[in-house]
Amino acid sequence: MKKNIIKYLIVSSSLLAIVGCGRDMVGSETVDTDRQVGDGFIKTDAIARTAANGIYNNMQNRYVYGGELHFFEGLFADDFTHTGTFSEFAEAGASNFLDTNLSVRRIFGAHYTVIRTCNAIIDQVETKPILGNTITDPVKNQVLGEAYAGRALMYLNLVRLFGGVAYVTTPIYIADEVVRPKRDSKEFVYESIVNDLKKSIEFFKKNNEKSETFLSLDAAQVILAKTYMETGQYNDAKAILENIKGYSLSASYTALFSSSISTEHIFKINFTETDGGNQAFFFYPALVGGRGEVSLRTQFMSIFDTDDKRKMFALAQGRNYFRKYSNPGSGADNIPIIRYADVLLSLAECRLKTSGDALTPVNQVRERAGIAPLAAVTLDDVLMERRKELYGEADRWFSVKRFGKAQEVIESKGRPYFSKRLDLWPIPAWQLINNPNTNQNPGY
Repeated sequence: MKKNIIKYLIVSSSLLAIVGCGRDMVGSETVDTDRQVGDGFIKTDAIARTAANGIYNNMQNRYVYGGELHFFEGLFADDFTHTGTFSEFAEAGASNFLDTNLSVRRIFGAHYTVIRTCNAIIDQVETKPILGNTITDPVKNQVLGEAYAGRALMYLNLVRLFGGVAYVTTPIYIADEVVRPKRDSKEFVYESIVNDLKKSIEFFKKNNEKSETFLSLDAAQVILAKTYMETGQYNDAKAILENIKGYSLSASYTALFSSSISTEHIFKINFTETDGGNQAFFFYPALVGGRGEVSLRTQFMSIFDTDDKRKMFALAQGRNYFRKYSNPGSGADNIPIIRYADVLLSLAECRLKTSGDALTPVNQVRERAGIAPLAAVTLDDVLMERRKELYGEADRWFSVKRFGKAQEVIESKGRPYFSKRLDLWPIPAWQLINNPNTNQNPGY
């Protein structure tokens, strides 16, 4: 397993887009000249597909979906506690980042690495296709659908964490080319995400190779619904979520994380023993082969009903540890990014905000968990159900912010709440030093 402490060097859009040779390689934040999407590179179907692989390779980065985002979301909110030695994690557990936090800096930068890959694909396949290229229409539509959806997903993460960021859409092909863009407003970022997703959906409607390990039409539509929820457009989100068809809850919650194929997965990131993720290693204590950097809070252990099958992943052995991801040695785990339970709970939230039956989708999730149905449902019930269902899946902080519960959650840990920060993480100091056109978030 790669416990990769990755070298880091980035100004918002200064590095090259990186691709790899397969979907199972961890993307690097350093420039590898053998894996650049060079200008004039994407000429054939095979190369276009290889370039699209780079989206997922870079999403495997420890600082995208390879670990840190999952840890820091739960630590900054109220699911996890810091039980290790890394100061960056301690700041997350205290809900109080310094702008010098190295992991926050890497989270910021690693998302832009994915974005650069997407930008290069869009540039060479759509904006200025290479003369004489032989890319067929089905492949063109597929890879552009993936590139637009991938870019939108990364910006959705960034805007929810940092607020307005530079919405970079131009590719970078020269190693020493440095672009120092200004931050765009939060409103502009959300508008641009919606536009990218609408383009993605149109391309996928022409060619949709449905797979839970690739971005697809359904994944793009769910990401669009999530974007609408963040901007308060609940009717628009509801209309999308009500039309997500062809999925069902896995019969077993356990099988959802132990099986490579599930009727519930809409989009996931696969790790193999070659490119292993970091989730299990950092969650598991040394007693069972991990590092024990992050554990479940004692208060979290008390939220489950006695018969709730979901709590089997939260075990107390000296300290509370989390075991949805089960391979601390190899890191060969499947990491869900979008699954049908999330769709159901999001639909319930939308219906409570607008109109319609919110009780049935919540009780579907509860039934699978083996607990009694609710007779009525509130927004607080939905938020709690999201916590029980999706813990450790990089959802909690996004959800408590959207529900307006950030202050309540942080103060429940005995930590001070800094209202001036607007529930945003700091723009990394490295960005401020190297890009005079950017600025810090309030309160930092």
